[in-house]
Amino acid sequence: MEDITLIREEVAEIREKKMDLVALNTVPVNTSNLARSPMMNEEIIGFEDEIEKLRDQLIKGTKGRDVISVVGMPGLGKTTLAYRLYYDRLVSSHFNIRAQCCVSQVYSRKDLLIAILRDAISENFECREKQADELADLLRKTLFPERYLILVDDVWETSVWDDLIGSFHDANNGSRIILTTRNHEVAMYTRFQSDPLPLRMFNNGESWELLRKKVFGEESFSPLLTEIGQQIAKKCGQLPLSVVLVAGILAEMEKKVECWNQLANNLGPHIHEDSRAVIEQSYQILPYRLRPCFLYFGALLEDSVISVPKLTQLWISEGFVKSCEGKNLEDIAEGYLENLIGRNLVMGTKRSSRGKIKACRIHDLLHDFCKERAKDDMRLLWQKWDQNANPSSRLSGHKQLAHRMCIYGEGYRAGDWSSCLSHVVSIILHNNRLSVGLDSHIFHGVKFLKVLDMEFTRINSFSFDLVYLRYFAAETSRFSNKAGCRELETLKLKSLSEVSLPITFWEMDKLRHVDISNCSFTSEIARELIENSKDLHDLQTLSTPCFSCAQEAELILRKTPNLLELRCKVKGVDNFECYVLNFPARIETLKIHLSYTRDTKTIPFCISAPTLTNLTLKNFYLHCQHLSQIGSLQNLQVLSLKGISFETCKWEVRDDEFPQLKVLKLHSGKAHFEEWSVADDAFPNLEHLVLRDCKFLKEIPSWFAEISSLKSIEVRNCNENVDKSASDIRETQVEDYQNSKFEVFITRENNKSDSA
Repeated sequence: MEDITLIREEVAEIREKKMDLVALNTVPVNTSNLARSPMMNEEIIGFEDEIEKLRDQLIKGTKGRDVISVVGMPGLGKTTLAYRLYYDRLVSSHFNIRAQCCVSQVYSRKDLLIAILRDAISENFECREKQADELADLLRKTLFPERYLILVDDVWETSVWDDLIGSFHDANNGSRIILTTRNHEVAMYTRFQSDPLPLRMFNNGESWELLRKKVFGEESFSPLLTEIGQQIAKKCGQLPLSVVLVAGILAEMEKKVECWNQLANNLGPHIHEDSRAVIEQSYQILPYRLRPCFLYFGALLEDSVISVPKLTQLWISEGFVKSCEGKNLEDIAEGYLENLIGRNLVMGTKRSSRGKIKACRIHDLLHDFCKERAKDDMRLLWQKWDQNANPSSRLSGHKQLAHRMCIYGEGYRAGDWSSCLSHVVSIILHNNRLSVGLDSHIFHGVKFLKVLDMEFTRINSFSFDLVYLRYFAAETSRFSNKAGCRELETLKLKSLSEVSLPITFWEMDKLRHVDISNCSFTSEIARELIENSKDLHDLQTLSTPCFSCAQEAELILRKTPNLLELRCKVKGVDNFECYVLNFPARIETLKIHLSYTRDTKTIPFCISAPTLTNLTLKNFYLHCQHLSQIGSLQNLQVLSLKGISFETCKWEVRDDEFPQLKVLKLHSGKAHFEEWSVADDAFPNLEHLVLRDCKFLKEIPSWFAEISSLKSIEVRNCNENVDKSASDIRETQVEDYQNSKFEVFITRENNKSDSA
């Protein structure tokens, strides 16, 4: 008992209090990811019997820990089925902790453990300094003694299971692991109680239904297309992936019988036996501008979830995105991605509350195609390096061929890279973490380098001068004023200790995106030099500098007149008192975090930005005038107030305030937020309401039941009165306004697991 107590105390220090899901005839709502399923654009057709069987095994079945395995050939829909179960309302409400990871052929045990811990503890969990064994122990303590559901997708070898199983305790409380694999041996190796489910092929009717939905959605179409459509679906050989790929081709064609007949003749009789032929045909009909963008997925890790901002920034830095008058490159790049998704070549996995795609992934068969095709079309070379490998010997046979290098492994032997990488334009390092940092001089001879992505690799100093470099990401401990990359467009630096950026930063006047942590911009010596430097007119996103005084913040904002997004920390609030900050005229997203202060302070500056659509404030004390000012922002769509204290513990929302707001998130924390009143004409367009840790709030105003646009309420760790008022609002929405799709998701603090 003493050991159990110690373990619980240790876990409590590294995560928030455990939440016990309470289902109210609802599905979970996550407003940071309103499209919850990682397969947003995938239709679930067929498999109803299989879903019912697996759901019973997850919710009912044995009391002991069990593995639910789905096994089958590539393209059958194993991952889609697994995620359907993972996000199922009844399943999700049954478990205290849910987490997921995707494995693939090339995997790192450490990365898998971090992925699971991020879901189990916090999305912001970051523990790169810990070793894999330490992370495994931390995961074991985090899961103990809760009822958990872990999804492990795309397991290729039994060694993966050996790397993870030690963290999945058996508390005899009905915990489950969902596992997908194409290898029956793996499925049998991981078996506890339940037999693996061999996933079947589609029947002809299911193939046609999926094809129809992918091509037409809910739209009507000519009956003349039904017969030829069914023939095409049958030719897909009852393999869902083939159906989806062919649907992507049909979606780009005229909806005429003669066009569909031509495709049917071109497909051949056995396309299900050669998915590559269908992928090749999909590739051949791609516009030329999209081909390098699609093949670039071959430079990224298989089965990885890819950040869309990072992907589009890489495309732009590579020169794949062509300018168009009246549009910025980022919007054009997002249009390219939407096009690839519409062709069913890429899967969107996450959208923001404003509908923008935030993350995506690609099927492993498509990844294989991109990787193989990019060898020739993009001169892409993958290399596994380790600390015993000599870079020159590794690349001696490829140095005349490689223009783009993807390097993976657990480390490198430092050496002279320049001699063997002189023609390389892009280097992407995957899964490389060194106990000591790399020296920047090893890149000096790579004269044509445009992309250097070392996001999780430490470099001793940022001190090189690469005249063509457009994209740079790394961890670093020191900056040098010798760094002068004049063409740089994207800079992502994670400093290990608080440092100041070099003055040469202000010479990089083509910067579009800057993401820094533990970095400040100015010193007393540098301020005058910055005043006399060029403005960074192209800079669109800036995240997350720390401003120590009002003059520093005002200077940086003045030097970045076209900023669209700013995420920053503020310290030394006394230096901001009564200061008016002029935010850039086009700013759309603003997130301000007050740090390094003992007492909560009032927000120290005026927020006046007519184009602002997304606002986050953290750790501030808000007077009524601040709230009214925020409420008057005419274009504000998303408002997040975290750790906020309200004057007199009350928030009065007046008539006509928040006219365009769609998402409202309130995280009260330890602050006393007790009363909340809402005028009849406020929040006319609100869709999602999230309340977290509002333990002193008496109730949610009943007026929310009258807002016709409202779709969901999420209540996390509040109190019974707030829970009840959320349920009452749902009852009114459903019964009085026939809004049967209205959702409520409630979690409450509970350190004990419910019995099955």
